[in-house]
Amino acid sequence: MEFFDSDRIEKAFPMLAWVEAMDAALIASVTGGYVMPQRMHLDRGDDTFLLMPCITEEYWSTKLVSFCPGNSKIGHPSIYGTVVLNNSTTGKPLAVMDGSKTTAMRTAAVSAAGIKSLSPVTARSLGIIGAGRQGTYQALFACSVREINEIRAYDQNRKNLKLFSDELHMKYPDNKIIEANDSGEVALNSEIIITATDSQYPVFPNEKSLFSGRTFIGIGSYKPDCREFPEQLFRQVDQVFIDTNDGKKESGDLITPLQNGWLTEDKICLIGDLLAGNIRLSSNPTRFFKTVGSAIFDLYGAKLIYETLLRMMH
Repeated sequence: MEFFDSDRIEKAFPMLAWVEAMDAALIASVTGGYVMPQRMHLDRGDDTFLLMPCITEEYWSTKLVSFCPGNSKIGHPSIYGTVVLNNSTTGKPLAVMDGSKTTAMRTAAVSAAGIKSLSPVTARSLGIIGAGRQGTYQALFACSVREINEIRAYDQNRKNLKLFSDELHMKYPDNKIIEANDSGEVALNSEIIITATDSQYPVFPNEKSLFSGRTFIGIGSYKPDCREFPEQLFRQVDQVFIDTNDGKKESGDLITPLQNGWLTEDKICLIGDLLAGNIRLSSNPTRFFKTVGSAIFDLYGAKLIYETLLRMMH
């Protein structure tokens, strides 16, 4: 059985390989060929623990994740995880891999798949709300699918913002990196905006001008009492794209708008259906993709890691 740590996973292949793998996973999520029970979701105070299995004819993956937001106060990452990959026919364990890195890469790649499908190909400006590690990966992957030349970021933690700026300057020295004073400044000056927070309340003011004609990607709001977007966004979209129907029960950014009548069920679409050609994209330039994650993304990510690194080893 192989063990793949965080460094090997990050250095093994380009970001576009991840995006292609997540395109395939999103399409597979609507075409079938897998078994995936609803993830087990355990809450203890502010901490969340997840068990996420998925099986296809070829592989069986299981991810175990802990999300402990208080860890930032003691100098530890908020998210820890482990992915185990087995052969589906025999059950033989094939690999154990760093789940935190796998999650970070596949989450950013799913967002990038959404950006590639929903945002204008001419988009050059990117906004990030929440400049922690996931926010950094989100920015890096967004730059892999659009020719971004300006990035604005906002985080309540100025240390996060500084680390974010330093890393983006290092990876994309020609890009203009701006540390914004608030979320409104980010939205007004960005064509693509990604939110990567654990906020319980909308991170933007409820102002129409902040949302019109822009592409929004929401990756936070992982529980019913968490929200990143206010009413005005939902009033302006024709379609809300999601990565899995589980999001309608898990995320406050879907539950609250549905309950309050800002959003109707018929406007919610699986982005896998768009990628598979089953539905058409509205001409309305205000677009929103809400991702909550799915075990099938972990399986396709683990498959990419295992098969690529195994080839390199042999």
